Amino acid sequence: MKAKELIYNLRTVFQEAGNQIHKDTDQHVMYMLDEARASFAAQKLNAGISLNQMAQVVDVTPTLAPKSEMGTVGNSNILKIVIPQPVAYNNGEGIFTVGATDGQDSYTRITFSQLRTAIYRKYTSNSPKWFWLNDAIYIINAEIDSTQKIRVRGVFSEPYKVEQAMGRYKYLAPFDWEYPLSLKDAKAVYQIAMTGDLGWGDTAIQAILQAEARAKKASKEASKEDAQI
Repeated sequence: MKAKELIYNLRTVFQEAGNQIHKDTDQHVMYMLDEARASFAAQKLNAGISLNQMAQVVDVTPTLAPKSEMGTVGNSNILKIVIPQPVAYNNGEGIFTVGATDGQDSYTRITFSQLRTAIYRKYTSNSPKWFWLNDAIYIINAEIDSTQKIRVRGVFSEPYKVEQAMGRYKYLAPFDWEYPLSLKDAKAVYQIAMTGDLGWGDTAIQAILQAEARAKKASKEASKEDAQI
């Protein structure tokens, strides 16, 4: 479904429940949708349930990791890529694969603590490997030139940032793109949004009511001034 359709549906759910938050901007409703989806995705990841319908791919040009971050690891250069924030869950983050953009070469995942020993393994020391550290992906043994990109597949907290990174996002039509969420999962995400457990529900409603009160007050004061004139 398009992002704009999901926003409309969530807004309708709030309205039918008598919740004032349905009056807020599309951007704020999208923020709530993203938050609820990320919470739902984390629940599924914790339970080991497939998230194929929520997955996106993003192609990123790597840079050479500064030695101040990683130091020297054998004779291998370490590449670094920064991606939109993946969904976090109890045992990690929602990154599924890292590899070549043609999909034929998927790099092996290791942990940062395995980095120093991985380059000395007898049969796999020279194979491409990656690890996640400090909100970035680091890759060793990947021989690519400066024009090549690396593809990351996963579930991201703010899907529109993937659209931006891939050059598909249109600022004049910011919600006219396919949102990575099935209709079946959308119902569960709407329910999470309605519970207010994410912490923004009451705050958002209060902010809207305060803004409305200020607008009414300003309108009354303007009417008084007109009457005096």
